[in-house]
Amino acid sequence: MIRNAAELAETCAALRKGGVAALDTEFVWRGTYRPLLSLVQLGAEDGTSWMEDCLLGLDTAPLAEMLQDASTVKVLHDAHQDLDHLFHYTGALPTNVFDTQLAAAFAGLPARLSLQKLLTETVGITLPKTETMTDWTQRPLTPQQMSYALDDVRYLGEARAELVERARKLGTLAWMEEEMRVYEDPSLYGDPDPDEQWKRVKCGGVRLDRRGLACLRALAATRERMAMEWNIPRAWLGDDASLAEMAADGPMDAARLRFRNRLRNRGQQALVAAAFAKALKEGAAVPEEECPVDFHPHYIAEVKEAADNAMEFMRQRAEELHVDPAVIANRATVTAWVDDPGDPENPLAGGWRYEVVGRDIAEKFEV
Repeated sequence: MIRNAAELAETCAALRKGGVAALDTEFVWRGTYRPLLSLVQLGAEDGTSWMEDCLLGLDTAPLAEMLQDASTVKVLHDAHQDLDHLFHYTGALPTNVFDTQLAAAFAGLPARLSLQKLLTETVGITLPKTETMTDWTQRPLTPQQMSYALDDVRYLGEARAELVERARKLGTLAWMEEEMRVYEDPSLYGDPDPDEQWKRVKCGGVRLDRRGLACLRALAATRERMAMEWNIPRAWLGDDASLAEMAADGPMDAARLRFRNRLRNRGQQALVAAAFAKALKEGAAVPEEECPVDFHPHYIAEVKEAADNAMEFMRQRAEELHVDPAVIANRATVTAWVDDPGDPENPLAGGWRYEVVGRDIAEKFEV
């Protein structure tokens, strides 16, 4: 267990010297906007492993420098969430990331493998599931907790080597390496844009016109900003269904608003009601031409049928190449590509995906 700044600096220096750093995090997410990071596990390629106690408030500069060091491979499993936690913890954008879950899809294995199944498949190790519901803020940690946490990084270096070798034999290594660069996109990290959160609201059976969508956009942005400021889950301020219903009803006095929430303080409830009432007025005042439009695409029957055929073609091609089709494209991406193969923003428009299937789908299935 790393308990002081000197030990953290020494460990990160050793990992950088070795050129490989396995990483994982343990956190608790109860009643807050962001999780409370409790541990950062660190592992060398030979299996030597450490963990930093994040509750001690150590200087994170050595960890940040390692994350940013392009000469050090950062090995994680299902990397995005851990990297986002590490970004908030250290402020560092990662470089040279290797995601063993993503890599598996290019090594003849299924996408979305759990770490336990991946290690069984690649290095013949079976990890116990003894601490899946543990409280990682507990101190002192038990020997069982510590062993469980360290196991999450102990074998990642060995697994990476095996996955790279399998991909090399299959001829998919270049695609694997290209795909890993997705984790260097700064837009993956940090807080979401409040003004874009309306697109994530599940409206259920509520149908909104453009004016209603303007109100929904204002409500969702207000909810997101207040959740950040108060550090509580957004749904505690008002659930999605409530936001959709309020947006459909339009402007209303705060005292008349009804929304489902988990706030126990009546003062907070009043503040949220006033903020929602203000948001509704702002949404109603948006000029018609500036109101958002439904962003969900609607396709004609011919496009849907062509997309079905393109999906089958993609699955067959993926099987031939020993790449899991799930990592190439989903149905929404394929349908959009069939509908508009000139869209440069579509993932199938460039890189290894275009080489593997994008070009052929555009030639064979364009409507």
